[in-house]
Amino acid sequence: MDRVVITVHPTVSDEKLLSVTDAMQQVLDHMKLFEAAQQSMGDPHSRFEWRLEKASTNSPFTVVAVAQASNPSVNVSAMAKRVKAEVSQGLRSLMTRGTPPEWMTHDTFAVAKGIFARNLNGIGETYIDFEDGDVISITPDQAKAGINTLDAFNVMDFEQDLVPRQSFGEIEGVMLAAGRYRNREAIQIKNEMYGFIWCTLSRDLIERFGDEHSMSDIWKGKTLGVHGRLNYIAGGKLQTIDAVEVREIEFAPLVNLETILDPDFTAGMDPHEYLEQLHEGRLG
Repeated sequence: MDRVVITVHPTVSDEKLLSVTDAMQQVLDHMKLFEAAQQSMGDPHSRFEWRLEKASTNSPFTVVAVAQASNPSVNVSAMAKRVKAEVSQGLRSLMTRGTPPEWMTHDTFAVAKGIFARNLNGIGETYIDFEDGDVISITPDQAKAGINTLDAFNVMDFEQDLVPRQSFGEIEGVMLAAGRYRNREAIQIKNEMYGFIWCTLSRDLIERFGDEHSMSDIWKGKTLGVHGRLNYIAGGKLQTIDAVEVREIEFAPLVNLETILDPDFTAGMDPHEYLEQLHEGRLG
């Protein structure tokens, strides 16, 4: 399985202790970059999520994330490697070449700037292991270079340079309305990244969609995956989708904690003693 290891080191002046907020947010922001790079590729058949495999409990804070396919029968290794390569090259472009990657948007500019800013205040070094010998170490000097690139680059000019385009892919969103868009049958969804999007439906899809869904789905806030032609206007904004497939996204059911609770998890030790031995490395 494909993994990413992110290690956050404290500054020397912090006496080897990290701020909880800095450590957690640094990892979360890196994962946002991975998600943005994956979304830019628009391949719904190789969808995957980064799942937490393990994490350290002290400084330096280390998180290991593994790529897990949304569909267990699909091998997403090739896609995961592409995403890792995009993020690796993108960070290097910002820190050493003075240019942002093409997949970055206004929102991801802000995320990258937050990553660099923490490396100048609170974090001494961020170490990202992409596997296969591809490693990036973000030091204060490199963080300064990254911020200088972002400050010098006019994001508005960057977005205006993006011409109208079309691509094929899948976008997820909560269904809000069913009606007509420019005299065509359509549904409207709300996506976290792009906001409100009208999705026009073909005649075949209307017949299938009408059999499988009802107007009550709108008020239930069902999450849908809409696959088709993605129509972007100038500046990179996704305006509409010409849908060829619509699927309902079902989330995993809630887990009953009582059924998985292990009363012997601490081997008879009270919680304080168990955590103390865990932090001191005396537990296997």
